[in-house]
Amino acid sequence: MSEEKSKAKKDELKELQSIRNLLILQLLKSGATSEEIDKATGMGASNIRGMFPRIKKNVTALE
Repeated sequence: MSEEKSKAKKDELKELQSIRNLLILQLLKSGATSEEIDKATGMGASNIRGMFPRIKKNVTALE
């Protein structure tokens, strides 16, 4: 594979990983657990918790 194609593949992979991370972040913020995301992605719940250690779920106060 040429160096140019190799760089393009690396750039594409990085972009796809960024998109995946944004989707996981949105799922966490909307209340999904790392275990649920693990079932969908196969990434491992502890890996997900390690990537986003301080994300809090949306919690609505009871009035």
